[in-house]
Amino acid sequence: MKIHVIFTILVLMVAQVKAQQEVSTTVIKLKDLITHAADVYPNEEPQQIYLLVEVGTSGIDTDNRFFLEQGVQLLLKRLQPEDKIAIGTYGASNGTVLAYTEASNALQVMKELYTLYTTDTQDQEKDGIDIAYQFAKGYYVEGSENKVIMLRNDQVEANVVATASIKEKKNKKTREEHQEAGKSYKLGGAIAITALSILPEILEVIKD
Repeated sequence: MKIHVIFTILVLMVAQVKAQQEVSTTVIKLKDLITHAADVYPNEEPQQIYLLVEVGTSGIDTDNRFFLEQGVQLLLKRLQPEDKIAIGTYGASNGTVLAYTEASNALQVMKELYTLYTTDTQDQEKDGIDIAYQFAKGYYVEGSENKVIMLRNDQVEANVVATASIKEKKNKKTREEHQEAGKSYKLGGAIAITALSILPEILEVIKD
């Protein structure tokens, strides 16, 4: 009975520790990082921040590079010197490029940030989001605000929409070309037969 009680207490203690080790999440757009840094920081509570940057197949465009660099620089200035920041990526590139580094070491943080533009760390088999949270939990600091800030890249979404639009235009053009030629056009497993191609048969039926 005594062993059972001790075991129950241990289970409850472990559950309580896990509950306390919550990693919070903030999701913003890359272009809003500057505003976020100005509005939220400085913060009285010690900070343990993982910046998770969304990267497209073409990397990070010039405009978003500006927002990212200026936002990180402002964030470093507004954090307490002992606060820590890590940087990782998700999307076309997945991984951690900077382990937790004190805000006072701004030069090192910015140096590693620039590697996002030059280092090919693409790995489609990995999940950058999962990597970020596992990393944050692995370096969880009791008494600090442990959080992941996801920085969404508008350019990634724009490229997806543009690609879909181009494909739709190509499909439409192909359908129109086949219709003008009076040929059947297969789309998604279905045969689309133009009215022009069966017109002679319709006329023969009417005559009969």
